[in-house]
Amino acid sequence: MTALANIGKSVTGVFRRNPGKGGQSAQDENGLDGMVEVEDDVDASEFEDDESQKTEKPKSRRPKETKFTQQRIASFNPVLTPKSVLPIYFLLGALFLIFGGVMLNNARRVDEIYVFYQDCDKNAPTGDFANVPDDHYQYTFHKDYNKDDLPIPQWKYVADSDPDPEETQTGTCQLRFATPYALDGPLFIYYHIRNFFANHRRYVLSFSEYQIIGDKASLGQVKDNIGINCKPLVRNSEGKIYYPCGLIANAMFNDTFSETMQVISEDTGNEVDTIALTNKNINWSSDKDRYKKTKYSPSDVVPPPYWKKQFPDGYNDTNMPDIHEWEEFQNWMRSPAFSKFSRLIKRYDSSLPKGTYQLDIDLHWPVTMYNGKKAVYITHGSSIGGRNTAPGIIYLVGGSICFLLALISLISHLTWGRATADTRLLSWNKS
Repeated sequence: MTALANIGKSVTGVFRRNPGKGGQSAQDENGLDGMVEVEDDVDASEFEDDESQKTEKPKSRRPKETKFTQQRIASFNPVLTPKSVLPIYFLLGALFLIFGGVMLNNARRVDEIYVFYQDCDKNAPTGDFANVPDDHYQYTFHKDYNKDDLPIPQWKYVADSDPDPEETQTGTCQLRFATPYALDGPLFIYYHIRNFFANHRRYVLSFSEYQIIGDKASLGQVKDNIGINCKPLVRNSEGKIYYPCGLIANAMFNDTFSETMQVISEDTGNEVDTIALTNKNINWSSDKDRYKKTKYSPSDVVPPPYWKKQFPDGYNDTNMPDIHEWEEFQNWMRSPAFSKFSRLIKRYDSSLPKGTYQLDIDLHWPVTMYNGKKAVYITHGSSIGGRNTAPGIIYLVGGSICFLLALISLISHLTWGRATADTRLLSWNKS
């Protein structure tokens, strides 16, 4: 401290003028007129370490000393020559052609039967069976058969004894079709819909995920949830919540396919046997992990408006739907991307022998008011799905293009090519 004080005394101060009264200078005690020597007051604390003034050492931005951060990873720089590129093109072309041929062959081996019945209640006879119009069916069989021996599908309409006047479509449509040979099993029976646009944004989002997973969802959860909610079909006039709520569930396809398919004698036209159909294992098994049995009590909720015929008196302890086991419902809740789609509704796990068969369908789901169509679609499928030739054709076209480009490149190389790394072609070696 003493040393610091001596240093302060030895510092020459700043001379300044001290104006007095009347503009005259004041004299200091040494007799100096107007000028005083002022010593700087040096505070020793300025020379002391101030912990608050310390700054942390800046963090280094230098990357870690690794091969990756220091860009010392060994690189691979292949030299693409015709000898290395052309075999790859030929190999890819050959693979695409093989895959495309296999896929196309599998698709063309699929047999399909379409029988449309959307206007069965208006145009089908009520007394006896008659042939359906030519635009109401489609047969596709991959094996050779005599088309003259295969009868045209037939239909007949049976009205309900006590039809509901509020229902747009009622009664039963009986469809008969024939197979020219035995169809390999398992046999899948779908309902096929056309001109039904289920990809509207408001429709696709109109359901409650809370109800799907089995929660006892409140009105606010099913109505005011952001994004996915049941608007505009949330509750009835009494204030009870619909279960399941929303537009998708309300519009569920509800034509009833019979549990059996009748075998018809070709000679007499009478039933001689029946084949049992099942509605089990018609959906992805993983969907059961999402759809859970509800925690609602039957008195808490009511069926959607279009389910009135199936549940005329509402829900009770015996008919409360269990969506965990209801595979038709799970299939329907998977909204289609296009206006033409099919949904599996029945299956037969054995081969279907050659013969004539009858399938009865109770009508509840009208489509004619919006020029829609509905059909029963029967097929046995294949390892790659239904009769869809598009993937196989795409692979064949892609493989052909790849093979053709490789062939053109090979001819060009053999005709006008040059040796790789030919130093004679360097600019300074050219004359």
